[in-house]
Amino acid sequence: MAPTFYHHWPEPVTEKSASMEQSQWWGWKWLSIGLTLLAPALFVALIVFAVRANSKACKEGLLAEQECRNVTRLLELQLAQTRQHLLGAKDEAATCNQTVVNLSASLEMEKAQGLEQLRGREELQREVEKLKKQLQDASEEVERLRKEKEAWSKEGDPSFSSSSKSLGPWMVPMCLFLGLTALLA
Repeated sequence: MAPTFYHHWPEPVTEKSASMEQSQWWGWKWLSIGLTLLAPALFVALIVFAVRANSKACKEGLLAEQECRNVTRLLELQLAQTRQHLLGAKDEAATCNQTVVNLSASLEMEKAQGLEQLRGREELQREVEKLKKQLQDASEEVERLRKEKEAWSKEGDPSFSSSSKSLGPWMVPMCLFLGLTALLA
């Protein structure tokens, strides 16, 4: 069989017993004694705290703390500004580095072009020297032929004289043409 639970409502107490009243009285008495002792102790502690809080050392400590906070704020501000300047300097350094790289590349290109021009110039100088030598050789050949013609004309060789007369007007333009060809080539 299942247990049966009975529920009884408490009956109200209408009369207090004397022992109960006595124990309540002693409780209130001890509470009032404790509060009587505690209140002056708290008052004394409050006075000690007030004296210490208003002492010269405490005021100086507060001033030092405020000054420290002000210095800390100033240092934080300077640190933030320094960081901004550092970022700006890094950006400028990166720009300068890029400029140096670009200028170095441009300088290398200019050097290469300068060397190429120098080589071309040297080549042209060699060509001019070669053409001068050819012109000199052609002039010497013309001079030699002229002397031979004069020598042959003095000897009185009729065959040379007639051929030299026929070649005579063509000789100067031909020498000039050979000289110009040698200069241009």
